[in-house]
Parts: sequence; structure tokens; C-alpha cells
Amino acid sequence: MVKPNIDLENPIVKKAITYFQNKMIKALNVPQSVESAVVPIYHVPKLKRKPVQIGSGVLVKIKSEYFIFSASHVFDEIGDYPLLTSDGTGSKVQSLSGDRFSTARGSSGTHRDDPIDASVYHIQSPISEPLKKAAITLNDFDFSSLKESKSVFIAAGFRIKQSNTAGDTVRSKREGFPSLEINEEDYLRMKIDSKIHITLAYENQILLNGIWQTSPTPKGFSGGAIIRVDGVSVNRDISNKPGYKQLLTGIIIEQRREKNKEMGVLIGTKIDIHLALIKHFLPYLAVEIDRHIKVN
Repeated sequence: MVKPNIDLENPIVKKAITYFQNKMIKALNVPQSVESAVVPIYHVPKLKRKPVQIGSGVLVKIKSEYFIFSASHVFDEIGDYPLLTSDGTGSKVQSLSGDRFSTARGSSGTHRDDPIDASVYHIQSPISEPLKKAAITLNDFDFSSLKESKSVFIAAGFRIKQSNTAGDTVRSKREGFPSLEINEEDYLRMKIDSKIHITLAYENQILLNGIWQTSPTPKGFSGGAIIRVDGVSVNRDISNKPGYKQLLTGIIIEQRREKNKEMGVLIGTKIDIHLALIKHFLPYLAVEIDRHIKVN
């Protein structure tokens, strides 16, 4: 399948593709310090006995408190039940009780039409050592707004298609797709608020080994991470930093497929919103959060 209007044999096109692919590969090879904090989220549907994956989340530790950042519409399916998660490696599903802080529901009474779609799950029950170890801290958050750097981003999560359940154990596959943030004019045209959202290009077709292939539908990525790879940029005028680091920029809430010649995108809500929810409902953590924001 060949994507139209692009001559893959053109030497200039070949050179550009090689340049971008090398940057994406470099980004994917950076240690997965934030990706490793992305976990699958499950629930048990009515009339079924085993858990099924419905979304993703990001484990966060602030001082001695543990949270899972996710998209609110994921919790519409969970309802008032405890959150179910695992490390995705075939271990048992863990049931985590806690409190959820969310942005306001939409006019439908759900979060399906909530444009911000942010939720923070404050874990109140004991969690396993592997999950504790995976949790990121505020040092792993992206408080930068330097769009001119053209950093490479990674969208990370668990696709439902890659999850398998056997009894009370599950095996899920975490995946990461590299991309770039859309331009400001794209935000304006698509009526996406760049102050609230971080949006990555996600076309219907991607180039793999010189062949255009249909990009995977990231169903289950809702609540997953949008990660900026600090130090890796496609801007030729900016030299790459000697050190590279993953930083959590946003939480995935929506995919828009290409339609009527409009570009395909993955939309995330910036982590400032999730942190604002914590500051509102747990004001004793506000000083710690503000300290990191000022430093960065």
C-alpha cells in the first residue's frame, strides 16, 4: 500500500525520511523511565467473571502518596468499583481502592463529551513492590513549553488487542509510537486548545521499512502517556543534548483518524490539569508540586 503524493524514490525525500527515522529510533532507544510507569487498567463487565482491559494509566508518586493518572472516560466503565491493574507481565490483577479526582462531566452526564477528560486516582490500599518501583516522581514531569525545539514524543500505552486474560492473571503488551507535536496553526484549525492539550500527529499510514502500512488503532491507549524525549529534536538548528530523558507531558484522551483530508492525531491532556486536581483535593501536596514547577 503506497501513500499518494509522496515519491519514495526521490533522493531528497529519501534523505528526509532517513533523517526523521534516525531521530525516532534514537528517541525509542532512550531508557524507558516514564514508559515503565504506564500500566493497563481493567474492569469486570457484567455477566463476565474475568477482567478485560479498557484503558491505560500512569503510576505517579508524590512524597509518600501513590496515584494513577488516566482519562476520565476510562472510569465511566469502572463506575464505583476499585481500580484493577497489573504490571502486564502475567502477574495477578491487583485491586486498588482509592479516591478519584476528575474534571467535570460533559452535557451527556459522562466524560465522553468532557473535552479535558482528566482523572487522578489516589490509591488508598497497599500496592505491590513492582508497581511502587515503576512509579515516576515530579522529577519525571515535563514543565517545559518550548515548542520551537521540535522534540520527538512517544505515545505509550496498552492496546486492548494485545491483552490476554487467563483466570485472575493477565498478560498485556506495552507499546510506544514516536511522533511530533502538530503546529500551532493545526491546533487552531482543528479547534484544539494548545494550553490544555498536547497533540501528536498520528496518520492512517506510517512508513515501515520503506513501505506505507496502516497504522495500528490504539484502542486501550486512553489514559496512557504522551512523553517528550528531552534532548532529541528534529530541528536541525538545535544540537541534541548530551543526555536524554523521558518526561511525562500529557495523558492520552482521544484519537482522531484522518478524515476529509484532515490529519490524524492523538490528543492528550497536559499533566498541569492532573496536578491542579491534586492541589485542589489534597492541598498538603501543593507546596511540593509548586516547588517543582518553579524550579523547571
